[in-house]
Amino acid sequence: MPERLRYRAVIAYVGTGFRGWQLQSNAARTVQSVVEEALAVFAGQPVRPLAAGRTDAGVHADGQVAHFDLPRAREPREVRDALNTLLPWDVRVMQVECVGAAFHARRDALWKDYLYRWSRADVIAPRDALFVAPLSRGAEAGPMAMAAAHLPGRRDFGVFAARGRPADSVRTLHSVSIEEEGSELRALFRGDGFLRGMVRSICGLLGDIARGRVPPDRMREIVESGDRGLLSQKAPAKGLTLVKVEYPRVTLVP
Repeated sequence: MPERLRYRAVIAYVGTGFRGWQLQSNAARTVQSVVEEALAVFAGQPVRPLAAGRTDAGVHADGQVAHFDLPRAREPREVRDALNTLLPWDVRVMQVECVGAAFHARRDALWKDYLYRWSRADVIAPRDALFVAPLSRGAEAGPMAMAAAHLPGRRDFGVFAARGRPADSVRTLHSVSIEEEGSELRALFRGDGFLRGMVRSICGLLGDIARGRVPPDRMREIVESGDRGLLSQKAPAKGLTLVKVEYPRVTLVP
């Protein structure tokens, strides 16, 4: 086994206690900062993890992916187990693999899956309260699905970005599916990339459409006109989870 290797890690976290993934200059608690601290202890020197995407404050992940380089080769299971003994309860490394030196967690990603969850329950159980956004009991999946049908495709999604329109706001949204299970409504997004705040902005509108506050055709109006004045308030961060990041098949280092 070579002396230095690049590793790919699948990381899960409860986003409630974090100011997002990305390191911040104000010493805020971020997922990247606590993972970096654990890596530094394990490796005996600074190691920077680079992630597939920057989840916002309060957003969760089941399948965030990051890559990092260690100064000497270690068995993947050893890396996983050592990091999990060093990390706080709300972050876990689920899987570690050795990959080639050219692998990049963000640039090599084919698509990402995000899930947004709403609950129409009169009372939300404590075990769910951190992971679902409340929605009125009469909210309906049908109008939400009609609105979501206007979203897939390659287009400029800048109107849904959190802070103005970025220079490059064209993305491909492969699919948006609406599911209903008991008191829950769920929206699953698959795309090659997402602008900051994009999914929460869309879900804020979907929630209002499900409640009957605005018509399903409002989504088409916004997509075609780019009029931010037609948007609803962003959906709460706690309902959103980065579920999975997909990559081409890569050759793992034995």
